[in-house]
Amino acid sequence: MELIILRTNLLEALALVERAVSENTNLPILKNVLIKTHGSKIDFISTNLELAVECSIPGKVVKNGETTAPFSVFSSIVRNLNTERITLEEKNKKLIVSTENYEATIQIQDPKEFPIIPSIGGKAGSIKIRAGEFKNALGKVIVAAQYSDIRPEISGVYLNYSDNILTLAATDGFRLSERKIDSKQVHSDLDDASVIIPLGTAAEISKMTNGNDELEILIDSNQILFAIPDKKIISRLIDGTFPDYKAVIPRQLQNEATIDRSELINALKLTSAFAGRANDVTLSIGENKKFLEIYSADSALGENRYKIPTKLKGEKFSLVFNWRYLLDGLKIYDGKEIVLGVNVPDRPVIIKSNAEPQQIYVAMPIKG
Repeated sequence: MELIILRTNLLEALALVERAVSENTNLPILKNVLIKTHGSKIDFISTNLELAVECSIPGKVVKNGETTAPFSVFSSIVRNLNTERITLEEKNKKLIVSTENYEATIQIQDPKEFPIIPSIGGKAGSIKIRAGEFKNALGKVIVAAQYSDIRPEISGVYLNYSDNILTLAATDGFRLSERKIDSKQVHSDLDDASVIIPLGTAAEISKMTNGNDELEILIDSNQILFAIPDKKIISRLIDGTFPDYKAVIPRQLQNEATIDRSELINALKLTSAFAGRANDVTLSIGENKKFLEIYSADSALGENRYKIPTKLKGEKFSLVFNWRYLLDGLKIYDGKEIVLGVNVPDRPVIIKSNAEPQQIYVAMPIKG
């Protein structure tokens, strides 16, 4: 195999496949990236046996073939080269990396030892959506996800397609986020689909997808494939049933407080200085119902409070929250105002925006 590649393109490929490179000491081949020719393109592939990433880049294929390279050494060399034109040549079970004024010889492993990358059959259902739209929706929900050994079914992002609506949701048991994408944005030959995407895979999809490229999602019984031009991610699915999170979302709200979103973000950042290890802050509306007060105290540090003008429908309330969970919820919205929907005591609180009805974020108070 002999190739001539531009360093810029090579760096892009290595950045994408890096996260699927494994440090598995039992299978040293997983520390390698597979390099092979594909017509006039060059494929770079990595896998940790749960996730596989593939990136195709243009280059001059002098001689077809395939090889492997230890990712850490190969990547380090490419990052530190200052020449754009790079030649890769496999010879005598070694990979030669050369430029006009540099040459390195890297020991390689037999590409036949590299795991077979699973594929999804042609009968798999497909969902097509603009990559930027999917990335935006994924970013709105992934903030509520957290890895769990005890409950693997919540260690990912729930994807549901039904009634021509694509829904993404995530929860860690203390808060949840749901985002809907309507039929105008989605095209599919599926009647319905319901799967759980592993958290690590979801994070990698966010890095791969961008802009107006069409993202194609293929789903079979235990795998999911995300593909945009010249880039693919294939992953196992989490086996299990996602919680019935809709039962947690209040259908009716006793109290609704409309607040300036930016000011509430600032208030949480300020008052959190006294929140202590529990990250607890108190949100309350007093007798006059004109202000939301954010308060935190620590016996060793002191206390502080911040008042924000609010428009209240309903009665006064006082609840304690993990301020980080509230802040995450506020950041996923873009509008000027948000609404806190409160049912007391100790019931889930909704953070929503009238300007973004497709988005819901729910947080559990710590105590009443």
